[in-house]
Amino acid sequence: MKTTHADINDGKRHDIVVEFISQRIVDCETTPVQRLVVADSSETQFTVFVAPDNEPLRGLQTGEQYRISGLVGAAPVVADRYIDEDCPQCGGTVRPGSVADRFSPGIQQVADQLSIEELFGIIDAETVIQPVSEENDTVDDWVPMTTGSAVSAPEYVCTSCGCQLDEHELYGGGQMEDIVMDAMESPAQPAANASMASQETVGLAAGGAKDVTNFRENVAAGHTPQPEAISDEGLFYDYYFETGHRAETDALFAPRYAAAVSDHPITGETEQYLSVGLDSSLSVEDFQRPRLDLVAVLDISGSMDSAFNEYYYDQHGRKQEVEQTAATKLEAATESLCALTEQLHPEDRLGVVLYDHRAHVAKPLRDVGSTDMAAIRRHIREISAGGSTNLADGFEAAVDMLVDGKSLGDVEQRVVFMTDMMPNTGTTAEDDLTRLFADAAVEGIHTTFVGMGLDANAELADTLSGIRGANHYFIHSAEEFKQRLGDEFDYMVTPLVYDLSLELEADGYDIAAVHGSPTDDEATEQLMHVGTLFPSAKQDGEARGGVILVRLTQTSPDPDVELQASWTERDGSEHTEGVSVTVPDAPETYAHEGIRKAIALVRYASTLRSWAGEVHNRADSATGVDDWLLPDQRGQHEQESVPLVVPDNYADQFEQLRAYLDAEIDAVGDETLEQELDLLATLCDDAPTTPREVTDS
Repeated sequence: MKTTHADINDGKRHDIVVEFISQRIVDCETTPVQRLVVADSSETQFTVFVAPDNEPLRGLQTGEQYRISGLVGAAPVVADRYIDEDCPQCGGTVRPGSVADRFSPGIQQVADQLSIEELFGIIDAETVIQPVSEENDTVDDWVPMTTGSAVSAPEYVCTSCGCQLDEHELYGGGQMEDIVMDAMESPAQPAANASMASQETVGLAAGGAKDVTNFRENVAAGHTPQPEAISDEGLFYDYYFETGHRAETDALFAPRYAAAVSDHPITGETEQYLSVGLDSSLSVEDFQRPRLDLVAVLDISGSMDSAFNEYYYDQHGRKQEVEQTAATKLEAATESLCALTEQLHPEDRLGVVLYDHRAHVAKPLRDVGSTDMAAIRRHIREISAGGSTNLADGFEAAVDMLVDGKSLGDVEQRVVFMTDMMPNTGTTAEDDLTRLFADAAVEGIHTTFVGMGLDANAELADTLSGIRGANHYFIHSAEEFKQRLGDEFDYMVTPLVYDLSLELEADGYDIAAVHGSPTDDEATEQLMHVGTLFPSAKQDGEARGGVILVRLTQTSPDPDVELQASWTERDGSEHTEGVSVTVPDAPETYAHEGIRKAIALVRYASTLRSWAGEVHNRADSATGVDDWLLPDQRGQHEQESVPLVVPDNYADQFEQLRAYLDAEIDAVGDETLEQELDLLATLCDDAPTTPREVTDS
C-alpha cells in the first residue's frame, strides 16, 4: 500500500512517492522559504517546505515522480489556539508550538501567509529525495538511522521574538488556567508499502537449535561453553538418522516408531528407549516454500563491535579491548544479512530493523522485485555499532511492520534476528521476552535467531527458540552462514508441522526424559510435546536431525507401548493416530542404527552439559575474584568468559565416553561421529584439570 497525504502524521517521518507540480520562493519576516506543490498517488496536491538551513532544491521537473524518504509531517497552527499570555522575554504574543518551529520560524510564518490549513511536509537535512525512473523502477528505500525519529513540537512559541518556551517558563511553574486547546485528530498510521524429479521425501527435524557450533568453538578457543550450547536437537541436526520403515499415510507427517534397550557406558544402568522417526510423505520435487514476508532485525549495540572470536567481557565481568584488525560480530552479521537477501525471490517482501537502545526501521517492508537490492546491500555494509541493547524494541518494530503489511494467502511471516543475544535495556526478563515472542507466534509471526560470536547467549537463544515456529543457529563466520543458507534456506523458513504430542495410552511405562526437542523439559510421565517440525534434507534415505528420543521407565512386567500421536499441519489440518510398539527384553538390542546413534549422542551431550554446568557454577561461586561491576557493565544476559577446565571426576567420565563412542562409530558405521572424539580428545588431553589461577593483570 502506497503512502499518501492522508497517511501523513504530525511530527512523523514518511516515505512517499510524489509528482512534482511547482515551486516558488516565499519571502517572510525572517528568511525566504522554498515551497513545493506536489501530488501523491491519489492525485491529492499538498505543500512541502524546504527547511531554510538546506540548500534550495534545484532541477526538479514538472510532471516527474520523486521518492521522498524521511519527509516530516507538520500540522498548521490553528488561529484560535493562540493563548492570552505574554512572552516573558519580549512581551509578545504566545501560541502553541508546532513541528515546523523545530526547523525555522519562517516555515510557520509562510504557512500562515498562504493560509495553509492541511498537514504539510518538511524537507530537512535528513530527508532523501530520489527521482523514480520509468526505465528502472527499483527503489532504494533505505532510511539511515539518523532519520525516522519523530520530531516533537515545542510547547509554546513567541510570535514576536521566536523563542521557544515550556510550561514552566511561561507560567512560572503554576497550573494552566482557563486554557482550552482543541486536539487535532491524527490520521491513522499508514500501512507498510508493498511496493529434480524424485520419489525421495523431505525429512523433518524439530525446531529450536540447528547446530552446536557455539559449543565446539568455545572449546577450541579455550573456554568452557554454556551448557545450553549443546542441546540434543542441535547435536542431532549435525547427523542423519535412519527412521525406520516408511509409513503408509495420507498426512504430510509420517512418524515412525522404534524401540531399544541399552546399557549406559558410565552408570551401567539398563535403559529403555522409544524413538520417533521424523519423516514426511512430501516428495522433494513437490516441496515449495511459501512466499516470504521477512523482516531482518540487526543488533547494532556496542557488544556487536567486539571481536567475533573473543568475549566482550572477561571472567571478571570487565569489557575487553578489541584490536582494530579483528573481525567483529557486526561485520559477520552484515555480511550474513547480505547473503540472506540473495535467497529471496522477487515476490518476497523484505524489511530491515536496526536496534541498539532503540529500534529504527531502516527499510520498510517492500517486495524484492521493486527494490534496488544492490543499494540496500551497500547500506547494510555501512552500518556501525554502538549503544546498549533493546532486543524487545527491535522485535516489536518488526512485528508492527509485519502486522501493518499483512499479506493474504499462504505467506510465511518471519523475523530473522542477527544478534549476540545479550539484551541489557528495555524488556530483559526471560519470562517477559518469552511472552513477547510467543504472543507474536500465536499471530503467525515466527522467529529465527542467528547467534553471533563466541559469547552469544546460548541460554536465552535456547529458551526463545522453543516457541512455536522458532529456530536458531550459531555461526562462526559469514562464509559458514552463506553455505548454510545456500543449502537449507527454504527449509529454515518453512515450518510444516505444529504441536506434535505423543501420549502413552496404557499403564506399563512412564516417560522418564525426552531428547531432541526444545520443549523436552515440558514432558510429563505420560505426555511429550514438540512445538514445531521443519523440513530437513535427506542423505541415502536418512533424515538430517530426524529423530525424537524418549527414555522410558517400566512400571509393570511385560507391557507394550501404546501411543496416541496427534499434530497439526501447516494447512491447518489436524491428525491423530494410535500405534503399539514392543520394547525388546535383552540389553543392547536396537530396532535400527538410527535409534542407536541417537542414544549415543544423547549420552554424549548429557555428560558435556553436566560438565559445563558444574564448571560455570564453580566459576560463579569462586572466591578471591574482584567481582565489583560498574553500573554500565555486565547485565544478566551478557556472558563472561570461563576458562576451559575439566575437573578430575569428569576427566574419568570423558575417557569412558571416548571409548564408548569409538565402539559406537564402528557399530553404526558413521565416521562423521569422529568429530566428537576430537572434541573429547581436547578435553581429555589439553584442558587443565584445575581452575587457572585468577590474577588482576
